Amino acid sequence: MLLLSKSKNVNSFIIFLQIIFIGILVSLLFITPVTKHHSGKRIIVVNDGLIYLKGESHPYTGRILDTLQKKIILEYDVVNGLKNGEFFLSNLDGIYTVYGFISNNKNVGTWHYYYDNGQLECTGNFNDDKPTGKWVWYYKNGTKKSEGIYINGKPEGKWSQYDQFGYPKLIKKYHSGDLLSIVEIYKPKLI
Repeated sequence: MLLLSKSKNVNSFIIFLQIIFIGILVSLLFITPVTKHHSGKRIIVVNDGLIYLKGESHPYTGRILDTLQKKIILEYDVVNGLKNGEFFLSNLDGIYTVYGFISNNKNVGTWHYYYDNGQLECTGNFNDDKPTGKWVWYYKNGTKKSEGIYINGKPEGKWSQYDQFGYPKLIKKYHSGDLLSIVEIYKPKLI
């Protein structure tokens, strides 16, 4: 085993970037100041976080079904202008890429993220739009890639990373989002 310093922690940074990327992807769907979505032949306008039908003065209530960049299907419910209920992103083959729940425009409950082939990539919970509790990532072969706990959107305690065969390779310790230590585990070689 080898203890590494914070400055050499590339793997920790990669996990952090994965969470940020997922957060940005989901956030882009919710916080754009003025966005137009096509729902059938009607234009949906998002203004100040509320969704309206074009030309209407009262917030929209109903189901939104749309596409993003002609590659991803977006589907969610809107109540009084706010996203509420189940949220889906899927590819054009109908395979989910993201599935979760929204309450008043904020991610809540358990969310699942999938590879394009439908294999589970990541799962975890949100509370008030912040990652919370245990999160687990998987390789495309289904083997666990990493796992750890979030408290108020920040990594906390022991985080583990595994190689593609499921053997532990890194153990990280966090406190309030700050990385305290990293232990790299080397798998013994057979002679």
